[in-house]
Amino acid sequence: MKKKFFIALLIAVLIFIATFTLFSFGLFEKPEYFVYDTKAKLFRSDKVPPGELKVILVDDASLKALEGVAGRWPWPRAIWSDLLEFLSMGGARAVLFDIMFTERSPGQESANDLSLAEATGASGNIYHSMVINRWAADDDRKTNTELGQPLPVNFIERYAVRNVTGSLQMRPGTENNDFALPIEPLLGTSKGIAVVEFPPDSDGVLRRTKPLRAYQGKLFPVLGLAPFLHDASPVLIGPDAIRIDDRSIPVDRDGNYIINMYDINKVAPYSIGGIFASFQKIKQGEVEDLIVNPEEFKDSIVFVGASAVGAKDLKPTPLASNTPGVILHVSFAGNYLQNDFLRPADRRITWLSMFLGAFLTPWVVFYSKRFLLRAAFPVALLSLYIGISFLAFRSNVIVDAVPFIFSTVASSFLSFGYVSFTEAADKRRVSHLFTQYVSKDVLNEVLHNYKEYQKASAGTKVEITVLFSDIRGFTTMSETTPPEKIVEMLNVHFSVMADIILKRKGTIDKYIGDAIMAFWGAPVRSADHAEQAVLAGQEMVDAVREVNETLRSRGFEHEVRIGVGINTGTVTLGEIGSEKKKNYTIVGDAVNLASRLESITKEYHTPVIFSEFTQEKIKDRIDCKLLGNVKVKGREQPVTIYTVEKSP
Repeated sequence: MKKKFFIALLIAVLIFIATFTLFSFGLFEKPEYFVYDTKAKLFRSDKVPPGELKVILVDDASLKALEGVAGRWPWPRAIWSDLLEFLSMGGARAVLFDIMFTERSPGQESANDLSLAEATGASGNIYHSMVINRWAADDDRKTNTELGQPLPVNFIERYAVRNVTGSLQMRPGTENNDFALPIEPLLGTSKGIAVVEFPPDSDGVLRRTKPLRAYQGKLFPVLGLAPFLHDASPVLIGPDAIRIDDRSIPVDRDGNYIINMYDINKVAPYSIGGIFASFQKIKQGEVEDLIVNPEEFKDSIVFVGASAVGAKDLKPTPLASNTPGVILHVSFAGNYLQNDFLRPADRRITWLSMFLGAFLTPWVVFYSKRFLLRAAFPVALLSLYIGISFLAFRSNVIVDAVPFIFSTVASSFLSFGYVSFTEAADKRRVSHLFTQYVSKDVLNEVLHNYKEYQKASAGTKVEITVLFSDIRGFTTMSETTPPEKIVEMLNVHFSVMADIILKRKGTIDKYIGDAIMAFWGAPVRSADHAEQAVLAGQEMVDAVREVNETLRSRGFEHEVRIGVGINTGTVTLGEIGSEKKKNYTIVGDAVNLASRLESITKEYHTPVIFSEFTQEKIKDRIDCKLLGNVKVKGREQPVTIYTVEKSP
């Protein structure tokens, strides 16, 4: 038991350490992303963003329709002025561009920049895009002199987040050192400038963002958060959440928020080509049958992005491999508006799950007696935990699944491997122990419950029926018969007798010279052990005729006669002997009495004698004949003895 406990504990500890190590080094990230994406597809594909969020996309149809007017992409910036005018007509609350205007138009086209800047200022509710990121020092796309440049002072004063308490958690060496701002004319006319860059996860899929981006100690919002930040908004940055006004955005230990995505098909985006066509009709005085009515944008927060392949803004997300990048910002904005935040995994729960997976399974596999429970428990445990993980996601809580799956599967594999190996060895030992004593049917039963019989072999008290059989006159016979004939005679005799005992599901204890010792009721328990022993004894006496016929055919001169003594009682059963040689046998007064009864069969001239204790067990099923009372050697009290009543 101690060995089993320590092996189970060792497996559990090793698996827990391995799981913890793999988790700490991020080796479960990609499998966990797969599980996360499965949850997102299952529970987020039908989610609709708030109605006040609108999306305008530059799609492939728009590029084709406007190619004759605006030319190839990217379009002249004056065209965007028409869009802003259209949205102002409709009364949009805010317009956010997920389209970068970071470089001046060349030559005479700079008027286009001024046109966009003027429209931006006239609208008064336009947010343009910037990039804040980090370049590695050895990246040859940026020189060291280009990295770490300070932001313009007036830009910081106008667009940096105010009223901040706390600071973002930044790992050393991960600080941002590069930026790209909108063109100069837009810096003075935009209501806000927000970050649009999204770092992908290790598998290349975009799932998360830092709501606030830091550059040289100053913070700037991402596009999806920008319309909700005001100069008076208090911003409290904590280790696991960023609180803005009455909203608390949960973040992981790296300060990332995992976006609770909406499907682009549920966002119902507008094609910018339809908007421009509607705007042209309005300018011509036609206000009927518009493709898009500007009033549809009244009090809306409008995001402008691109889905055209040529715009190169299609991103892999949990819901689709080609999602317009603007949908990430829309999803974040929808999460904020609806307080629909996705909470990251709690590492304490992850560690606990590793522990449970590593320790529970070995405990059940090692200590359960039923194979079905052993096999079903890991499967049930995995199903339960994965089900909880999926249900938690439905409630906007992420529960890591892969560490638990790994620890449970790994501990199951090792536990089953060890138990299977040791059980096979134990079965071989038990089989070797019993195969020389019992029939195949009994042996199969023993092996089916080998653990119970393995324990029994160590010693147990049990009620059984013992049989002794001896050849009468064997000493005289052996003195006048050649030894090879004696051996031949014993082999013929024992073969017939053993077959009868095994057929009656008895256990052959040993051969003692010319005697056989057998018992019933162990190792397999049986209620009719006394009856089977008596019937076996009678059949053995009857079978002597067969033995003698065989011996006569082989030239054996002497005739074999036997006596059988039977007794029922409680004995000690187990493997008994020295370290070098042990036998599975029985000891006790009941055994001695059976031997004494066999020795007096000569005096009573009857081949089978059994005790009153055996008669009490069989009296309702076998006709018994009283022989009398006898005081046998080693017992003070006389014993009533019986034999089988012969049919007339």
